[in-house]
Amino acid sequence: MKKFTVLMLAFLIVFSSIFSLMSCDGDNENENETTVSTTTSTTESTTAATTAATTGGGNQKPNPTDLYEDVPVGNYNGYVFKILNNISAYACTTIVPTVTEDSVNQAMFLRNSCIKDKLGINVIEERMPYNDIITEVQKINSGGDFIYDVVYNEVHCQATAIQSGAYHSVDVYDEYLNLSKPWWFTDAMESLEINGKGFELLGDLQLGYYDSVWAMAFNNEILLDKGQPYPYELVRKGEWTIDALKNIISETAKEGSDEIYGLSSQKEWMVAMFSASNFALIEQDRNGSVKMYDDDNTFTNIYNAIMNNFLLSNGEEGVNYVIAEYNTDSGKNNFPNASTDENWSFQKVFLDGKSAFMAGMIGDIQMVRSATFNYGILPMPKYNKTQEQYVSYAYMGAASCGIPSTTPDYSLERTCTILENLAAYSHKLVKSEYYDVVVQTRTIRDNDSLEMLDVIFGHHDEIASTVRFEIDSIHGIGISNNIKLKMSDRLPTSISKGEVNNKLNALMEKYQ
Repeated sequence: MKKFTVLMLAFLIVFSSIFSLMSCDGDNENENETTVSTTTSTTESTTAATTAATTGGGNQKPNPTDLYEDVPVGNYNGYVFKILNNISAYACTTIVPTVTEDSVNQAMFLRNSCIKDKLGINVIEERMPYNDIITEVQKINSGGDFIYDVVYNEVHCQATAIQSGAYHSVDVYDEYLNLSKPWWFTDAMESLEINGKGFELLGDLQLGYYDSVWAMAFNNEILLDKGQPYPYELVRKGEWTIDALKNIISETAKEGSDEIYGLSSQKEWMVAMFSASNFALIEQDRNGSVKMYDDDNTFTNIYNAIMNNFLLSNGEEGVNYVIAEYNTDSGKNNFPNASTDENWSFQKVFLDGKSAFMAGMIGDIQMVRSATFNYGILPMPKYNKTQEQYVSYAYMGAASCGIPSTTPDYSLERTCTILENLAAYSHKLVKSEYYDVVVQTRTIRDNDSLEMLDVIFGHHDEIASTVRFEIDSIHGIGISNNIKLKMSDRLPTSISKGEVNNKLNALMEKYQ
């Protein structure tokens, strides 16, 4: 019955997506923006699937009616809007597709055609690897040339460009954007600010952000076989925690002869778990200044909880946790059950049905959608039950948009008008195709996971959640790397506060 429900859901989503792509405006011009929490019933899950795509990437709540009526208009007489865009190894970053066989590319093509007709422009993009974009942006900035209207690159690379003065700050042009709209991801944008200044835009215009948010998948069949309940209700009750994850893992992996691991992931998981614990390694005060965390006890407690539950106490047969990447030989020796085959990966461990859980980005979860077993999707666990919200860790490989500082003032309004339209029409046409068809229909195997996606991306109406980046990782301050190195070797962490503070002071000076 459940399989029939999911198939019917897939049919309805695809049918509605095709119908919506028949025109730029479609029938949802005044769509209601209320997100419906899903249940296992056919009616509710279908409603949620069609409304989930209209929510944004942060916790902001959109206006309930006439969402698109105030999107700015203009006629730019055939202006060529040039985007320098990154090529990602794991995420969908395309803005101007060259082929239209895929339904998402078809939606992008329609969006670009709509913008062309509405604003009298042509959108083109040049794509490069992220390192080449850094070099290109530096060259443009040094020469004072106005070549690209906007530049997309991974956020850790954008940090380098920002510090060299390559981009306008958002407050220079935010009057031309409506950042309260759900196609802008304000929570994530604010988490990137330094010294109260933001230089990057994040929104529906480029899909790479979604693929870069961390989540968990679990093998339904392993949990059922081991007599474990699916964790959805724990999430709804606010009880999906580190301890809850450990308890289930201990039960599913305790029979070592089964060769079933508790959790497969990579070393970035350790940082994602810190972020999920709602603990910022680098804090921002009310004035926007950044500083190292000042709660040593909480840091130590979280560190020990992760290490003791998943690394030191590793199940009866030492298979409670497995990691696919190692920092040192001693790290490898601590995981004797893990293969050293270069083709071995944490995704493959899960895909082969060898782990109860997998932690990774949404892009990683899409890699296992060919699994022959049913699986579910969950947010990263809280530290404990008293934590108020779930926090999803956004990986530094997610791409953000910068407006080059070489852009003349008279062009800023035009640039922002085009960006607003591209983001709005992406929200209306492209996101629904990606979110509903690619992520939900092709990746998700049960109806409850639809609701979990709303939690993961920070827009569930009843379950508090958010998405944020970790400043320490993006700027290479050193705490995150120390966590990964020490925890992989099962050693206590040792962080030089003096060294961290010196780096933060230097970083602050670059954001004056």
